[in-house]
Amino acid sequence: MRQALSTIQWAMFILAGSVVAPLAIGQAYGMTPVEIADFVQRSLFVLGVVSVLQALWGHRLPIAEGPAALWWGVFLLFASLAPAMGLHPRDVLPALELGLIASGLIFLVVSACGWMDAIRRLFSPTVVGTYFLLLVAQMSGPFVTGILGAKSGAIDGKAAAISLATLAVSLVLARSRHQLLRSYSVLIAIAFGWSLFVLAGLYHKIEAPAENWVALPHLLSWGWPHVDGGIMLTSLIVTVLLLSNLIASMEAVERVVHPAEPVSANRSGLIMGISQLLSAAFSTIGFVPVSYTAGFILTTRMMEKWPFLMGSLLLVAVSFVPAVTLWFASIPVSVGYASVFLSFANMIGMGIREIAKSGLDERQGYIVGVALMAGVGCMFLPASFLAQLPPYISPLVSNGLLMGVLICMALERLVRSRPAFSRESE
Repeated sequence: MRQALSTIQWAMFILAGSVVAPLAIGQAYGMTPVEIADFVQRSLFVLGVVSVLQALWGHRLPIAEGPAALWWGVFLLFASLAPAMGLHPRDVLPALELGLIASGLIFLVVSACGWMDAIRRLFSPTVVGTYFLLLVAQMSGPFVTGILGAKSGAIDGKAAAISLATLAVSLVLARSRHQLLRSYSVLIAIAFGWSLFVLAGLYHKIEAPAENWVALPHLLSWGWPHVDGGIMLTSLIVTVLLLSNLIASMEAVERVVHPAEPVSANRSGLIMGISQLLSAAFSTIGFVPVSYTAGFILTTRMMEKWPFLMGSLLLVAVSFVPAVTLWFASIPVSVGYASVFLSFANMIGMGIREIAKSGLDERQGYIVGVALMAGVGCMFLPASFLAQLPPYISPLVSNGLLMGVLICMALERLVRSRPAFSRESE
């Protein structure tokens, strides 16, 4: 029974963090409900398959796959830039497919050459801790906005109240004395909030006609890939940045799970390359192991790999049944945010502990302070400013998380400890 509940909870956790992206991108590109439903189906299939590949042959850790925020931003960016390029937004999608293919090939080459382990050495405790703090800072706005349902500019009081109640339930259960309640706090919170949405008449299922009971995900639904110079250059930059995202996620979960065998960054990079190629083949967004899985494991105390594998396989099976896919994809977004809120919040403590490993001296304060200030500042750059930047630069500058991490890496190698002054020199 516990194995079954753990499997379902892992599946719901992965699902809650993955459904929003295809829905948002589908709307940005003017897709019909049927096309969005197919997009969700393909996304669940790819992320389920990649999660299994990583857990068995890649990093071999229970790390959920999710839409890469960088790719998400690139998709939305070119949807808005398409008219200025003289294109319909839908005409951009085949070029993004080729961008994903290029990204996958780069990952395969870097990993095959054994460079991933060298890149991983750049992630000191200070860098990893700064990454955690910046991740929470970057996601706090979308989480609060999502829980309150304020994205449209108007708050639905009833929906917001249900989401806040879901958040309260998840926070209370996570501190319960009963291990069963702690372990399944995320699953219970999702079921609680979803049920309240149904009872309040606020639940809206994605409406799309199901032609068959079972359907396989379609290949190249956006058409054959074609070349666009701006998108290709942007994809190359995104790939370099995703390298740090991948390694930071492995470092985060490894510190929580404490695996018996060393984690191979090169194997993980190879599977990451396969992941990008599968995303291109099945016309979906690029995926990456998500670091907030570490917070989920801390919250639920579920460190075993078997339930994670079964949960990932469950999503693959679900992706073959359109009716079930639509049902799962209809989880109220605000409930999803509320149920995993604590998984992100737990990363603040992890970040502070990582930074403390290298000491909290004047040098550490200088490096972390500058990196946090610059990174968080980039998160508040106005869209009007970013629109004036070249398309291959704006994804980097607008991503305060990666800007802060890159600055932290640079300062760690440039800043030396200040020599202590003796009393005689004062």
